Amino acid sequence: MSAQIYLLAPDADLLKRCKGAFDELNCPWQVIASVEEAVQIIQGPALLYFPMKTIKELALISPLRLQVPSVDVVVVAAKGSLEEATEVLRSGGTDYLYPPLSKEKLTQSVKRWQGRRATTNDTARLFQIIALMELGRTLTGTLHLDELYDQIIEQVQRAFVPDTVSLMLLNPQSERLRLVAQRGLSSNAVPGTEVTLEEGIAGKVVRDGEPQLLLGGLQGTIFEGMARRENDIGSAMSVPLNTQGNVLGVLNVNRYQGRPSYTENDATLLYIFAAQIAIAVQNAQLYESLREERDRIIQAQEEVRRELARDLHDGLTQVLAALAVNIGHLRTLVREERLNLEEVQEELEFLRSIARQAIHDARTLIYGLRPLVLETQGLVVALEHYLTTVRDGDKRTQYLFTHEGCSDVSHLAANVARMIFAILQEAINNARKHARAQVIQVELRCTGEGKHRIIETGVRDDGTGFNMSQVEKNYDQRYSFGLLNMRERATLIDGTFHMESSPSGTVVQLRVPWREGQKTE
Repeated sequence: MSAQIYLLAPDADLLKRCKGAFDELNCPWQVIASVEEAVQIIQGPALLYFPMKTIKELALISPLRLQVPSVDVVVVAAKGSLEEATEVLRSGGTDYLYPPLSKEKLTQSVKRWQGRRATTNDTARLFQIIALMELGRTLTGTLHLDELYDQIIEQVQRAFVPDTVSLMLLNPQSERLRLVAQRGLSSNAVPGTEVTLEEGIAGKVVRDGEPQLLLGGLQGTIFEGMARRENDIGSAMSVPLNTQGNVLGVLNVNRYQGRPSYTENDATLLYIFAAQIAIAVQNAQLYESLREERDRIIQAQEEVRRELARDLHDGLTQVLAALAVNIGHLRTLVREERLNLEEVQEELEFLRSIARQAIHDARTLIYGLRPLVLETQGLVVALEHYLTTVRDGDKRTQYLFTHEGCSDVSHLAANVARMIFAILQEAINNARKHARAQVIQVELRCTGEGKHRIIETGVRDDGTGFNMSQVEKNYDQRYSFGLLNMRERATLIDGTFHMESSPSGTVVQLRVPWREGQKTE
């Protein structure tokens, strides 16, 4: 509502003089009967002319200014004195007019008020600019979430001077709001506290995707029953943090009764704050996610290095060491002329078998790191080739492979094929190295058509199982990391991973939506 001028129960002479002054200035004005009516109808910046017969009537000004902070009061005195003018200003009056009352005095009082309003508006705009500049500087100063949350609360406190302020973020999985930072709330409201979307003002903001501006308090609203200790909320604003059409969280500011209410200008500034805060929080979350992913990649690389070192030590290195020892022994026998030709041929044949084993182990390691056949001939051929290689080095275990409906699996997107192969390879190696299985069975099945096509695959063994819950609690252990690695790879290709283990064996199951790729020639 635009600024208005009000006359409080004027007599005929004051009404006549005011009408002439206000009409000349082309200012809208209105007569009201009482202070109670003023409280009910004044909504925005206003100038109230308050005729005063006795100084005791000044007691009405302070409650009026408290309930309607945007009103300026001009006291029109019946007599006038310096002491009376001083008391008017102490009581919250903004101007004082004394007899004789002229049109010029009334005109000047309106102009003084308009000048104060202009100055106040300029000051408010300057304050908003400074607040937004400070917020922008703060939000770009850190990408660490906890530090960012605290700085957001600090900036909101400075700009809006609330009694309580809180920042809540939506947990998409649980569909609950989690408190991440606050000031002024009870000691029970610790960061990490979660509430459902059916609770409170913030929950409604998320459900509706719209702000809740309770500038006049909770009375007469659906939240009227809510109270904070002995202090009821006198003015509240809760706005959503929106990013790309999604609600990221809610920013809440409250003032208790007895404090000036928030205004539409405050709400507009809070909208701008929320827009910038939403972007900053989303960026910080992405940064945190990337940092966690980087740490997982580094951990995975370290695990690959350790696994490679173990495989080299347990396999290829031992074979090469045996080869070196036998060559040294053969040289000694030849030098001492203790071998005939037939014995030399036998020793050389033995050395050749050891060398072949070394070549086999090296090829197995290289194939495991990068199976080129996967890129050239597809997943089925790559698995057959890998299992053939594994069989050659492990005669005690029976390896079975069945596939169904996957004749065109070479059309599968390359990244999906690589992830599926890596998951199956991890499962096979776990069964081969840790389960002491007699039979390891690999299954691959393609079902459905078009967008509904699914790849179902898995590995089952009859070896010694393990305690799933115990393994999942200790991700620093070897087998635990492999389980985590398989799950994360399944997630990357929108797959579902399931694993069960018992004393009679372990079953790994993977379901992945088909994703078409270019056929490899």
